[in-house]
Amino acid sequence: MDGYIYLRKSRKDLEEEKKQAELGNNYNTLDRHRSQLLELAKIKGVHIKGIYEEVVSGEYISERPEMQRMLREVDLGLVDAVLCMDLDRLGRGDMVDQGTIYRVFKNSETVILTPSEIIDPQDENQELTFSIKSLIAREELKTIVKRMQRGRHQSAKEGKSISRKPPYGYLRDENLKLSPDPDCSWVVEMIFKKAANGSGRRAIAEELDRLNIKPPESEHWEGSSIASIIRNEVYLGKIIWGKVKYTKINGKYKKTKMAPEHWHVKENAHEAIVSKELFDLANEKMRARWRPHVRDGKTLSNPLAGLLYCEVCGKAMVMQPRKDRPDSALRCFNHTCKGVQKGCNFSLVEQRILMSLEKHIEQFELPDTAKKKSDSLIKAKEKALSELIKEKEEINKQKNNIHDLLEKGVYDIETFLQRQQVIKEKLNNLENKIVEAEEEINLEKKRIQVNNEYIPRVKNVLEAYYSTDDIEKKNRLLKSVIEKASYLRKKEWSKPDEFEIILHTKI
Repeated sequence: MDGYIYLRKSRKDLEEEKKQAELGNNYNTLDRHRSQLLELAKIKGVHIKGIYEEVVSGEYISERPEMQRMLREVDLGLVDAVLCMDLDRLGRGDMVDQGTIYRVFKNSETVILTPSEIIDPQDENQELTFSIKSLIAREELKTIVKRMQRGRHQSAKEGKSISRKPPYGYLRDENLKLSPDPDCSWVVEMIFKKAANGSGRRAIAEELDRLNIKPPESEHWEGSSIASIIRNEVYLGKIIWGKVKYTKINGKYKKTKMAPEHWHVKENAHEAIVSKELFDLANEKMRARWRPHVRDGKTLSNPLAGLLYCEVCGKAMVMQPRKDRPDSALRCFNHTCKGVQKGCNFSLVEQRILMSLEKHIEQFELPDTAKKKSDSLIKAKEKALSELIKEKEEINKQKNNIHDLLEKGVYDIETFLQRQQVIKEKLNNLENKIVEAEEEINLEKKRIQVNNEYIPRVKNVLEAYYSTDDIEKKNRLLKSVIEKASYLRKKEWSKPDEFEIILHTKI
């Protein structure tokens, strides 16, 4: 466990030092606290990576540079613990400061160690330690959020655009008002006209790509982007806010669509790009073209469904029956793959996948002699691992010794930190070797597990696959041993069987 020490004098400490100085005594609070916390680090097995001493006394974090520096390091997750004399040494400012400290320690999973207690912000039972102090900070945050929501509502009522980026086809000025962008507003109008004339989303996307018209955020136009534009009432000159509501549940935001009566709509907020008649006609035509992805009464016809994907774009490969040929074709229907990814006969791809599984059997099946050799290798590696663990225990003893030398005055703080760093590097090196040895042992055990469990399962799958004509059963069989498969056939590959299949198996 790595950690920092944070030292800060309280007003009471300053008064005590002043009192002792008047009596002629040499009394240094930070020296005493440093010694106590180094002893605590020894007991808890904490490697001290740094000591932060606050030489100024400030009520707020903004007044304490060492505290700011340490919080930045803690926020990066560089240590597992911070040692201090008491919780209030970290912060005694306002509730905003308390909330900042709690959030940094909780998000970085860093514990606070004091001579009297261990405070783990991840522990719900200890959250009360912080919650009372940060109550006002949370209430202030709620007030800020409500104020922001009211501001958004007011902006929408005034016809201002408050989205992350202005809608495609519009420019946004410093007053958050929209105006048609002469460079691309005509593209929006063209999209609506093509949709109103009966063109589908995919056809419109292909046409825009052929015209080399750059889409809002990606390299190619997608049907989903076309649909979003056609459905967006901003092109009628409206600003609508409140269509969806986000609720935070267990750290995650849940999106809820709101009924139209709860929307905040500002008519004539800016110049419209399309008329109401064109908008309605385009949406009517788009709704009429929609088809469900799964049709009732249909049975599965592709045993590779949900398994085979295009290596170029990542979308699912589709089996397409051909009336003029006995064998179906496999194609990628993403228009961006036209001229890049060629289709192929289904039977050739199916056979290649089955052959790949047969090669897996040849590759991973171990003969009896290899099984015995693998068992001996595991025993040898486990013995080497045991020696590494013993060596680590010896280094840990050295780590404890340097604490004793510090207490006896043989080492000063600088020497102690240097020696601790050397020992830490040795420990890190040993821990890396231990991890490497454990990985090698696990890999060898995995090979045996694959031989004993996976290979027999693949054999059973192949035997059952060849003996059935049930497409759904074939699909289930393949999915029991294959996570997914990728298909690639470049346009210059002319031979029918010139393609690549990359299998991702469930080993």
